[in-house]
Parts: sequence; structure tokens; C-alpha cells
Amino acid sequence: RELEEERIRELQSYLAVTGLQDYTLTAAEQTALNAFDSLEWREFRIGDLFEKLNLRFKKSKFEKDTDISKIRTEVYSLPLVNAKDGDNGVMYYGKPEDFESAEMTIDIVNDGAVSTGNVYSQPQKTGVLYNAYLIKPKFTATTQTLHFFTASIFKSIKTKFGYEYKASWDRVQAENISLPVRDGAPDYAAMQDFISAVQKLVIKDVVKYADDKIAAAKEVVED
Repeated sequence: RELEEERIRELQSYLAVTGLQDYTLTAAEQTALNAFDSLEWREFRIGDLFEKLNLRFKKSKFEKDTDISKIRTEVYSLPLVNAKDGDNGVMYYGKPEDFESAEMTIDIVNDGAVSTGNVYSQPQKTGVLYNAYLIKPKFTATTQTLHFFTASIFKSIKTKFGYEYKASWDRVQAENISLPVRDGAPDYAAMQDFISAVQKLVIKDVVKYADDKIAAAKEVVED
């Protein structure tokens, strides 16, 4: 019971920090869901919308045993992308003062037996270790639109690249992605509202579960 209450508190904190405790769809979000199948779509070149960042390791010599950690700690707190399949493309963490980093980026794995062509959203500060790179939107992105573009890029490139044909930026930037448009331009509002709606639908049962457990716990304490 103590363990369960501890996990519920952690879940409450997570939902509050991420803003996901509210699962009621707004009018705009409901409209985005209803209209998704009837949206107008157009193809855009990835390189016209994003630029590759060249983030570096700041020290003169890299020592794997002391410069990175597989466990996130207060010292090793910066996520580092590499040829990782899963876990949002992060296998190691570095010291923030040792690695250049960027926020609101998309991570593309350019090399790896399984992970080549994987694409991950990285809205938080993130650095680069190896076999992957970060691209930055040339437009003002939100976390939701970043997720939308991540899925679009993944759909476009994953099956085209592999261990024998790397997903380098020179190649990826020339690929096209399909996006909803309004007046010929990417419809960022539609992307924002759609992803926001999907997040709420996914998290709804989790929030209700947490609320029910918290209510039950309060009832026991009051009794």
C-alpha cells in the first residue's frame, strides 16, 4: 500500500508537470479529430523546414568511463542521442558543461544495425554522442508540432535507409514529408490541436485511475 501511494504521488506530479491532468477536449481539439480525414495534404522537402545542428563535445579528449553514464544523475543529467533503438534514442547521459546542447529538436539516427532511420522528438535540452544528429525547425515549434513532424519524418525515411545506406543529413534533407496545409502552407494549428487531442485521449484512463486511487486513499485516511 505504501509503495502504491508513493507511485500515485509520482504519477500526480508527472501529470501536473506535463500538463496532462486535464483530459477534456477543447472545441479546437475535437474539431481537429473530426476533420483529420478531410484535411488537405501536401509534400514538403525536409531540408526546407529543418537545419542540422553541429553540436560538439567541449573537452579536448573523450573518456567513456568518466564523461558519460548509463544512469541519469544530478551530475550526468544531459540526455545524449546515439544509435539507440527505443528509449527515445537515449542510452547515455553526460555532464551539461561538457556537451553542447539544444532544445526543441528532432533526433535522427544515421547509423545502426536496427536503429538507422529512427526518429525521436527531443523537446528538452539534448546533446549528441555519436551515430545520430539533431535537426532544428526553421519555424517556431511546440512540443505537439514537434511530435507531429517526428512521426511524419519517420514515416518518410525509416524504410529508405539502413545499415548499408546511412541516413545522413545530405540524404534525409532531400526527402519529402506529407503535411496538412492551409492556403498552401503547413497548417501548424491543425497539427498542434490534433496531437494535443491524441495525448488527452491516451492519458484519460491514466488520469481517471490516479484520481480514483487518490480519492480512495483520502477516504481511508479520513475514516
